[in-house]
Amino acid sequence: MTKHQDLLSDIYGINAPMNKRNLPYRITYILEIILVLLGAIFYRQPLLSVLLLLLLLLPPLSIILTKHEINKLSIDVTPLSREVISDGILNVKISVTYTGHIPLMNCMINFNYENLFYPHDIPQEFVFPSEARKTGEFTLPFSVTKAGMIQISVSALNVTDYLHLYTFTRPLTETIEIPVVPHDIPAPPYSKKRVAASTTDGDPSEIYTTGGERSQDVRELREYRAGDRLKDVHWKLTAKTDELMVREFEEIKELYYLIIPILNKPSPDENTAANDVLQDTLEVFLSIGKDLIKEKEPYSVAIFSSNDNTFDYKLVTTEEDLYSALFKLYKCPIDGYSKAYETYKEKFTAGTDGIILIQDGKLNSKETYE
Repeated sequence: MTKHQDLLSDIYGINAPMNKRNLPYRITYILEIILVLLGAIFYRQPLLSVLLLLLLLLPPLSIILTKHEINKLSIDVTPLSREVISDGILNVKISVTYTGHIPLMNCMINFNYENLFYPHDIPQEFVFPSEARKTGEFTLPFSVTKAGMIQISVSALNVTDYLHLYTFTRPLTETIEIPVVPHDIPAPPYSKKRVAASTTDGDPSEIYTTGGERSQDVRELREYRAGDRLKDVHWKLTAKTDELMVREFEEIKELYYLIIPILNKPSPDENTAANDVLQDTLEVFLSIGKDLIKEKEPYSVAIFSSNDNTFDYKLVTTEEDLYSALFKLYKCPIDGYSKAYETYKEKFTAGTDGIILIQDGKLNSKETYE
């Protein structure tokens, strides 16, 4: 088949899949041609013959022009804010740059909008015109009700010719993600105990704080330094040397705070179940995290991956670190997350009593809080 034949096939839809939206226009246009043809045959009016010729020429002209101009159209999708608060409005800007000389009046973007915790695979559309040699901007507002990672995936740009007879589709692969922050709530009472991690097991959080538990093994005897405890002074050796000498002990454990949030799979229908325990868990996690930062207590967040049963430990000392951990939590596979704590206990047997465990929107019921 020649290039000319390929073009004719595209124009008349011989090889192209039939677009259902174009079908009524095609049928109507064919009926118009038939009526004008019948009029030209029976009435033998030159004007009808000219009109018939125009009707036959307009479809290929319309489609060729559209096909030629579509490559001059570019789309850019950007959020107007880095993050959004629950029950707020997410505004997304769509920038359309068109360098062609002929307006494209029938443009449409296909996209999917969903919270990763609440999958929603129903495609959505945005229809807009493209003015010649201009850049246009459109703002799409989305109402967000639940915390999580909002993902907007643009899949295709569709441009229909001026007669609505044929639609060209150009695939797009642009994806943007916008985190939605949970509501601010007061931090509930939580355990003030720190978790002890044995150095033989390794400290999974890589947080080294003051207050480590020490063994009775003396590592070395050395001269007194500012900050040393008086009870560590070796008085007998001090009396012999006339210098303050202290014992330095082996430290076998480091103490730190460790938060393990357990994500519960939400209801399939996000519009039901007013008491969403997943949202409650996220709110409690954020409130306790902010409270520890306020108290200037560094801590670690254990983020579980159910794909390979591993943990990623995020050190948190600032609110920026906390939100970074929260947003990473948003991207976790939620299926199988309920076994996170059991997996942790199997991997790290030392010191699980002081863990701040958040599940079903509540703190671990096994703990006793003051």
